[in-house]
Amino acid sequence: DSGPERTDLMDSSLLTEARLDDVVTLQWTLAEDEIRLRIAFSLPEPLDDEEYWLGFGISDQGGMVGSDLAIFVPSYSNATEDRLIDVHGILYGYPTIDKCGQDWRLIGHSRTENDETFASTLHTLEISRSLQSNDINEDLPILNDEFSTNVLAAWGRLNLGGSGEESDGRKEQKKRSLESLQYLDDLASMILPHGPSGRVSGHVRFFERQQTQQNGQDDFPYIDLIPNLYSIPDSKTTYKNFCFQLEDFPELQQVLLEHEQVHIVGFQDMSESPLVHHMDLHGTESEKLGADKRLCRVYMDLIHPWEQGSPTRFNLPEVAGIPLGKGGYRAFRVEVHYHNPRRLAGLQDSSGVRVYYSTEKRQYVAGLMLLGDYALKLRGSFTVGSSRTNTTSTRGMKHSFYCPSSCFSEQRLGADNVTVFRETLHMHASGERMTNVRLDSSGDIASVAEANYFDFSRGAGFASREVPYQINTGDSFLTTCYYSEKDVLWGSSSLAEMCQSFLWYYPKQGGYSLSCGYIDPYARAYDTNTTSLSSLGCEMSYDRGLVDQNLERLEPTERCQKRKSYKTPSTKELEQQWPALLQLINTWAGKEDKSVNISVTIGEEDDNSNLDENCRLCVGGQRPTQRDTIVPGGFSWTCDELDAALPVLFTEPWLLLIPKRDVATCEKYQSAFAELCGCPHATEEIPSHRWQITIGLF
Repeated sequence: DSGPERTDLMDSSLLTEARLDDVVTLQWTLAEDEIRLRIAFSLPEPLDDEEYWLGFGISDQGGMVGSDLAIFVPSYSNATEDRLIDVHGILYGYPTIDKCGQDWRLIGHSRTENDETFASTLHTLEISRSLQSNDINEDLPILNDEFSTNVLAAWGRLNLGGSGEESDGRKEQKKRSLESLQYLDDLASMILPHGPSGRVSGHVRFFERQQTQQNGQDDFPYIDLIPNLYSIPDSKTTYKNFCFQLEDFPELQQVLLEHEQVHIVGFQDMSESPLVHHMDLHGTESEKLGADKRLCRVYMDLIHPWEQGSPTRFNLPEVAGIPLGKGGYRAFRVEVHYHNPRRLAGLQDSSGVRVYYSTEKRQYVAGLMLLGDYALKLRGSFTVGSSRTNTTSTRGMKHSFYCPSSCFSEQRLGADNVTVFRETLHMHASGERMTNVRLDSSGDIASVAEANYFDFSRGAGFASREVPYQINTGDSFLTTCYYSEKDVLWGSSSLAEMCQSFLWYYPKQGGYSLSCGYIDPYARAYDTNTTSLSSLGCEMSYDRGLVDQNLERLEPTERCQKRKSYKTPSTKELEQQWPALLQLINTWAGKEDKSVNISVTIGEEDDNSNLDENCRLCVGGQRPTQRDTIVPGGFSWTCDELDAALPVLFTEPWLLLIPKRDVATCEKYQSAFAELCGCPHATEEIPSHRWQITIGLF
């Protein structure tokens, strides 16, 4: 053995254990406000006696970027003792020394050679740290993790020689204090990259001994919203919808005959392919829409989004559920986004979602609120600007979306203030930083979800660990995304950008989730101001502006403050000076992206008093033979989808997000598209340019 004598943290029987893989085993215990850890590295290849390092850390997204790390460096010729360095990661490269405090503490380290087993060397590292260190801007807090915490471990070699300049510098180490930042920088500069074979990661719940466990919902029945094998196209970006009805699940149907309604209590995301960028589970409570799978594109209620890199298991709090059956969801749409940058061909996939349910209904109904540009109204414009028109080389741009206090009135929240139990920030590849700030009724900062260094390589979702919290009457939200890469457009592709925040909460009021609309027609009817927000309305306002290269992160001189400072406009400025997003977009000169228009035109206005509620695309009621043919218009409806939509158009057009006055007559739909869609005995086609079929907002 080498190194100091091993010091056990506690009796091993009291430690909680998790295996990250065959190489690293993690054990820990909690004592008052401190966590103590034992990390065992069973390395298949021995490291040099002195020239190696071991690392452990926690990370918001599970990777190096945005991580809080402790790196162990053993004693060597120029060092008098083993050292533990407190560092953090801001990019994939050398870690950055914590300047505001070295909070991780080394308890002990041991090394055991074992030539008779697969592992040739066993390193055991024992360390500790306060759950919430004083260094709040460089360390991550260790929180009561109802949802799992991302952990990572790594190991590698040291470069004690380096360049001549580095060697000359290290000769001076004996003259430096072992506690000086310069000395720690010297140590960090010796760390060689670990490479893909020198790292592992996983998810743990540090507080699981102290929490009431739901045991992964394994005791609950479930339905699998999982499609048959699907051939992934050799395109960079593909969105595919898979549709399901309650009738597809006979066992659930039998349960609903007895209970009428059950509650969804958890989800498990079954991602089979690395090309899956994200999956969104949508649903509908409408009996009419749920009766025909061909209408599943208008199942618009977002129930459960999941991004690659996020934990695959999501359990609702024990007090909250989502109704399924009578008075609840009746049909589902699983939208899978495939990101295939190499255009690989011949690949198949059957990714989907497992939905757990309980016959014992929960106390509250859970809802999901979306903030930011959740409907992609900025689609087609630049996040930073085209390199042809924007000559700034040292600046980025921020885009901010304000959801006003009028959206969180007592009437909207109900008698009880709502509790947010999960919050996820969402951007794409060029996103660098994102914040979602909750302001109280006085305009002061109440809580912050912050992805200070967003890492798209670990997935498009950043799960905030600052939950749960309450939304109180008069609160408001300011959602801001930062970018510096030019020539990137807003859009749904992985190569385009988004800025969205998802908030899961309970209780859901009145059957509708909280929302921050783009346009409040009732407020607009009484407010002639076309640029600013009505104080009575609930609609999103927006601002964008250039920022410095640091993207408004705290400067080095500010990082050791005990409270983060955020540059937020006053509530008065937000409500009176920021324009409503859609009002602003419609005033942009030369805008060519028609998707940002507020109004949606479906054709010439007709006298629709005699609309036929039994209208079908084919005159005889047959199903179109060219079912997958796209009909002319703005939203890529297929012939089969249009055939299913027509009866709804003439009875409940609002289900398709269209006013009845814009619905053409049955004869016009048939004349325009019956022949195109392969209807037998189609009537003479009327040129489709005389009107456009653009149903809905998707």
